[in-house]
Amino acid sequence: MRSVNLFSRGLDLFATLLGLHTNPQKSQLIISKAASGLRESLLVALGFQEGYLPVRYLGLLLISARLSIKDCQSLLQKIDSRIQGWEGVQLSFAGRVQLIKSVLASFEVYSAMAFILPKGIIKELIKHFRTFLWKGTSSSGYPKVAWRCCRPIEEGGLVSKTFLPLTVH
Repeated sequence: MRSVNLFSRGLDLFATLLGLHTNPQKSQLIISKAASGLRESLLVALGFQEGYLPVRYLGLLLISARLSIKDCQSLLQKIDSRIQGWEGVQLSFAGRVQLIKSVLASFEVYSAMAFILPKGIIKELIKHFRTFLWKGTSSSGYPKVAWRCCRPIEEGGLVSKTFLPLTVH
């Protein structure tokens, strides 16, 4: 309780010096099971409401366990809604590449700065990026390059071994 009272005095001093006050109606105290015996004392000392996990903070879902694929569905929905916002805009291939790099990938980077994203979500994000790259916002389309053409002729591709980079064994 000494730490909580010190924290409360720090908030009061901050408010006195800068004129910025905490809003008890918007502030929540999330109490761990280890501190459940102090629950009432903590709530009275700070004057906040009790909050519960999961909660959204700065657009990120805060939970007490590892993120699951289900927890990351909102990230996929954000990316899909952003892609749908570009519907009707005629974007070149280079334009879509730039949007993926500068806009769509920023959602992934922002989430990955706070959490370790599940592999399944990363694969799903790449799938969404790839689909947007090749098809845009339409439901039809196909890759502009048959990737098998980049294989050596012996493997059914179109590239001569003389054009393949040298490998060191």
